[in-house]
Parts: sequence; C-alpha cells; structure tokens
Amino acid sequence: MTTGRILRLTADNMEEAIDTAVSVFLRGGIVALPTDTLYGISTLLPYSDRLYALKQRPFEKPLGIFLPSPTSMKLVSKQTISDELANCLLPGPVTLMFERLPTLPAEFNPGVLNVACRVPDCPIVSRICRKLGQPLAQTSANVSGSPLNPTSIDHFKNLHSNIDLILDNGRIISSGEGSTIVDLTVESSYRIIRSGCAEKDTVEKLEMFGLTEIQ
Repeated sequence: MTTGRILRLTADNMEEAIDTAVSVFLRGGIVALPTDTLYGISTLLPYSDRLYALKQRPFEKPLGIFLPSPTSMKLVSKQTISDELANCLLPGPVTLMFERLPTLPAEFNPGVLNVACRVPDCPIVSRICRKLGQPLAQTSANVSGSPLNPTSIDHFKNLHSNIDLILDNGRIISSGEGSTIVDLTVESSYRIIRSGCAEKDTVEKLEMFGLTEIQ
C-alpha cells in the first residue's frame, strides 16, 4: 500500500516496490531504503549533491556506495582482497574501502581517491541495484551529526518531505550502530576506520585470511 511518498513493504508488493524505486532513481530522485543496520538514503551517483543538501552534510565527508554483490566491487574499485575473502565478508554489515576506478562519475565524491563499498544483507537493496545496472550513492537517513541512528522511518521524519520515496520495512532489528568500515587500500593489510556493529567478526575474518592491521 502506498501512502504519499511512503511504501510499506510486504511479501506481496516487493516487485512493485523495486520497480517504483528504480523509476524514482532514474529520474534523479532520492529513496530511503532499509538495510541490515540502519535506514539509508540513496540516489544515482551523478546526483550525489542532493544527498549532501538533504543531510546538511559537509562535502569533506564522502558518501559510500551500494552494490548488488561482492563481485561488483571490481567494477568500481581496485580490489586488493581475494574473491573468497570478499564473499566471506559480504553481504553483511561491513563497508570495504578501496582505491576508486576513474570510471566512476566525476560528480560522485569529487577529488576523493577511495570508494567505500557496501553490500547490505538486505535483498531489496541488491535487487534494486541489479535492476538499475549501476551502483547507488548512499548514506544514513539522518541529518549530518545527528546522534540518532535511524532504525525506523519515524527516526527521520524531519527529512520525509525532501525524500521522493520511502521504503518502510518496519523497525530494523540491529544494535543501532552503522556498518564497520575497513580501509583495504594497502594490499595484505587492513585498518578499521569505524568500529561499527561488526568489528570483532570482521577482524577475525580478515586475519584468518592473513591480513595484518595498520595502526
């Protein structure tokens, strides 16, 4: 059922929700999406400035990207880890940072050399990216600097009027922390940028595959 800009997700309307979101994205719109950690807001990479304006976010804080699968990271970045490790970490509440490829649109994080890749364990995000055939710029659905991490669409009511479509999947059952962010730009090494909700499990997997921590 659609009420204004909000589409409450059910088992019966998933295809409608995906098609509606794809249509909004192709028009340069912003969509709020559920993930495995928090609600995020997304748009196509060339329209990234809309997310900065909506969140009142400083441009020196780069956006991440949603991808449909771990194998998609090679299309946007210089992947330094094996496919086996990538598939061990993702999908899941982890963001992996690599050096970006020059094929990414210049409008996305201009002047930033790296790209933060996110494949949430949330099928609707992957299915939307797959149907679009391209990644999405993404960030959390809150005003920059807000102490409230959005696990419900009620947590970002102040942004609703400036979001073109909100996909409501109810309250997300999580710790309320964002994903763990790992810098993997140096081969065979890792550096935790943000502890997030999965640091311990992530570090165990990285070290199991022989990576060493950069302090």
